[in-house]
Amino acid sequence: MLQLPQTTPSEVSLSFDLSRLRILPRGNKTLVMDRISGKWLSISSEDEIFLRLLTLNESRCSESALLDSPMWDIVRRIKQECIACKVGVPHSERQFNTLNTIILKLTNACNLACSYCYDYEKMEGAQRLELQMGLQAIKQALSLCDKVLWVILHGGEPMLMWDTVEYLVRAGTRIAKEQGKKIYFSGQTNMTCLTERIVRFSCQYNIVWGFSIDGKPEIHNHFRIDHQGKGSYELFIRSYKLFPSFVKRCGVMSTITAVNDSRLLETARHIKALGMASWDWSLFQPIGRGRKQSTHFKFDLDRLLTSWDELFNAVESGEFDGFPVLPVKKYLDAFVSGPAGNMCMRPQCGAARDLLSVSADGTIEACDCIDPTGPLSNLGNMQYSTLEAAKSSPTAEKIRSRDVTCHVAACADCIWYGVCGGTCLAHAPGLHDVWAESCAISQLAFDRISDSLMHSDHMLRYLNSLRV
Repeated sequence: MLQLPQTTPSEVSLSFDLSRLRILPRGNKTLVMDRISGKWLSISSEDEIFLRLLTLNESRCSESALLDSPMWDIVRRIKQECIACKVGVPHSERQFNTLNTIILKLTNACNLACSYCYDYEKMEGAQRLELQMGLQAIKQALSLCDKVLWVILHGGEPMLMWDTVEYLVRAGTRIAKEQGKKIYFSGQTNMTCLTERIVRFSCQYNIVWGFSIDGKPEIHNHFRIDHQGKGSYELFIRSYKLFPSFVKRCGVMSTITAVNDSRLLETARHIKALGMASWDWSLFQPIGRGRKQSTHFKFDLDRLLTSWDELFNAVESGEFDGFPVLPVKKYLDAFVSGPAGNMCMRPQCGAARDLLSVSADGTIEACDCIDPTGPLSNLGNMQYSTLEAAKSSPTAEKIRSRDVTCHVAACADCIWYGVCGGTCLAHAPGLHDVWAESCAISQLAFDRISDSLMHSDHMLRYLNSLRV
């Protein structure tokens, strides 16, 4: 990767900042990337040398024959292409300040006792979110959002709180309609408590559910156990057999640990064979139950990178056409469309910007993955505060001040910063630090994706197959 020369405002037009650009040779093409906005274009490798002439000001060359040469025409064309693609254009990156997503932790209770559960904290106990507190959270979120609000029903196990779910969904739908806004509900469950009532209501209100499977039974049952230590795969299978069409409309999430870090392709194939809507991953986080024995659960980075590479090859070959493999697709989306949809993969992460989370005891968090025992937790409480006040709290402002480019040398010059975002704050060891394992995965992913896109249409074909 090459870094272009630094320029001053007097050297280039104020509408173009060459210092934002990084270039990466990709065979007979060169990737030109705006490392701040994540926007990019490709040029012929033969034209790469002319990028360096963008530092020249035409007025300084007025006495030179250079202005009339075909060389300068190429320089002008490259600059125009960059500006047209908003590559190197200051302030072209999107801003994310308006709340659009709220997580409601309906309860800390769960019928399972997964060994690594990031959400279980012994100090919290099996609390339940008060009905009126949940309703106030939705009302306040609707007043803060622009036109659309996403409500994520979470736990513990949210299906244990089904009366509350129905009340909040009905009330939220009515209030949103009164305000002329849209509201959508989704949820994360272990899919072991499914009933006809839950299915019927979820379909009526279009609640989009995701649930957890870590792989084949022997993998899943290793850590996803009940309170007696028994594996939970058969509990999922019971729901799967009772309500197959409903369950298959749901997306699956796998927690990546030492047990399945080398088996991504196998896991993706298993989930696809079950007929599920999509497959995603969540990398083990050493909080909650996983805090004390983190080395027992911790994935091996080298194994994971090798496994991801194998998975990418399968996606690129067409094996998963029509099936969203999100551990690949989320990186592909960020690269192709720019950072926006995934609030965890952009320089302005969603925490305390477009996302807030309300815990079962009413505590307001910037993100539900932030360690509740750490210094960035607790923006306030619904019992005595509001979402607006929490979003304006000193802790929220501190979270939004995160800038890894000023503290991590690698991020300050990384070509992928705009599409990676500097890794997840909740997993990083400090406010301005990066999550090293995620950084390594991002570098591999964006390197593979960019190289593939420069030389084939395989990955674009894959994206198109998902739109059918």
